[in-house]
Amino acid sequence: MIRMKAKAKHWIKYNGKWHGAGEAFEIEDADAEEMKRTCEVIEDAEKPVTETEEPVKRTRKRKAEEETV
Repeated sequence: MIRMKAKAKHWIKYNGKWHGAGEAFEIEDADAEEMKRTCEVIEDAEKPVTETEEPVKRTRKRKAEEETV
């Protein structure tokens, strides 16, 4: 049995376990074709799966910068 990695596009239940959007999990090779509708299937299980990127942190300008502008 060959295991593959998949990254969920939205909430999905696979083998009785729920996986959220962006979560990477292992699937069986036989299920890969069907899972392509709801997941991003990664062919090589050894290849690292990138997690969702963190949002850009917005910060406020310093008070000294606001006064000079």
